[in-house]
Amino acid sequence: MSVPPRPAELRLDGVDPCALFTSAQLAALTVERKRPLASSTEIYQGMRECGLFSDRPPFAHYDALAVTNEGVEAWFTGKRNVQTQLRSVAGFAAATYWLAGASGKKAVDCSTSVDVAEGQQLIVTFDNTNDRTFTLEQLCQKAEQAAAMAVETLKTLK
Repeated sequence: MSVPPRPAELRLDGVDPCALFTSAQLAALTVERKRPLASSTEIYQGMRECGLFSDRPPFAHYDALAVTNEGVEAWFTGKRNVQTQLRSVAGFAAATYWLAGASGKKAVDCSTSVDVAEGQQLIVTFDNTNDRTFTLEQLCQKAEQAAAMAVETLKTLK
């Protein structure tokens, strides 16, 4: 699948993903805390990540990951165990994806990967907490909403 051209090149080199969310955006996401992390996944080992957490129900947990070693095209190859939809987020092409076979409230999470620069992507994941409050569709909507906020802030940093 070919990804539509991006409207701008928003490089993630040196960007702190926690800086991509303003106080107003955190309030809109019902998030009270953010914590800088480093990715522990094999593909993105050590890349900058930000955990966003709420302290009150419905509990929210987002992760924002600044990926600098591969572009969004990786989600459309069919080589990963996910189902993927081509989406548009803040004017940029994006891949919204979830674990293959997940549906309804059985879904663990949903991620949106935004094509922000050549060979780079901003991935925002919304996680279903232990109580499985959200359906797959709601998880994906929340991931896309948070990704759009992060991209809007990223535009102002460049």
